[in-house]
Amino acid sequence: MYKEFNAHPKGIKTGDCVVRAIATTKSIDYLECRRELNRSKRELGYSSYKDTKFLYDYLKGYPRLIFKAVKGEPRIKGSDFTELHPKGTYILKMAGHITACVDGVILDTWDCSYRSVYTAWEIAK
Repeated sequence: MYKEFNAHPKGIKTGDCVVRAIATTKSIDYLECRRELNRSKRELGYSSYKDTKFLYDYLKGYPRLIFKAVKGEPRIKGSDFTELHPKGTYILKMAGHITACVDGVILDTWDCSYRSVYTAWEIAK
């Protein structure tokens, strides 16, 4: 369900969840990923690659799963997602966070599996 993993080259725990999740799911170098995100944010007209709208634009070519809220029912959590999707590589947009899920395991610097999942993009390696 969860395994500690930090794609940052110096192992620093910082507010870089977007870079870590994308670098992890695309199996690319962290610094290369950050350069790509900075290039893309300028091309798409955003001031930050941490902007939620940027993320949706940046990942628009990938298959997307949407988890809508249903009145009276709890939202799907990261732990639920890992059980429902034991195979595949996904970027999860959670409540206030972005993370990587590979073959049913959330790979991140902390256990965010209790957070609600709003959407997921399937990343083909």
